[in-house]
Amino acid sequence: MTDNGGLHLLWPTPIGIHRYEDAAKVNPRLVEAFGQIRASQQRRRGQEPGAFFASDDDLLPTVKLAAWQDWVQFLVNSVIETVRAANEEAWAGQIAELSVGVEGMWFQVSSNGAFHDVHTHGNCSWSGVYIVQIDETEKRVKHPVYGAANGVTRLYGPNFFNLGGAFVDAANAYLQPPSQDIEPIAGQLLLFPSWLAHQALPYQGDLDRVIISFNFSVHGSQGDQIHGYTPT
Repeated sequence: MTDNGGLHLLWPTPIGIHRYEDAAKVNPRLVEAFGQIRASQQRRRGQEPGAFFASDDDLLPTVKLAAWQDWVQFLVNSVIETVRAANEEAWAGQIAELSVGVEGMWFQVSSNGAFHDVHTHGNCSWSGVYIVQIDETEKRVKHPVYGAANGVTRLYGPNFFNLGGAFVDAANAYLQPPSQDIEPIAGQLLLFPSWLAHQALPYQGDLDRVIISFNFSVHGSQGDQIHGYTPT
């Protein structure tokens, strides 16, 4: 018998959280640039300003700021770091170099209680959310209705979907908690597997909640075949 009584914990859910060091300098420039892009795309779409806006998903080549490429490099480096850590055991040293493909990138702006309902992402293996702007935590959590959940990203683990018909007693307490709220802080990057259900909860504050969302595919430089595993 092993030291832990024969227990084996299977199928973990990896996520990555990173901080961009130059956020205080770059984020305000992104907010200004996104405002111009939003106005242009709303005119093209014939949309009136509202509590929620999602840009086209071709943001990567659209932003022309000098600091944009530095931020993109931070993003790619963070993806590589997280993916390597998540797959260290599975790769077993068989993959040395990685190629990161951006399958879509867009920004979203929300205010006045706007939210993004529960969903997953397709056509990618990893997704992410970068917080460009939001009220400071002390102010954000004082909302009279939303409280600490104001504007958070909520992740729903696989256990969440088992609780609907589950009998709950002391023996399956490990199913709790079925979800995890990620505190939104300007300059913070959250990475998660694309299959992980998540949502942006309602937000209201003095500042708009501005985020960048993205989808990635990640491949080995010599292909994706690993001993014992062949992608389909």
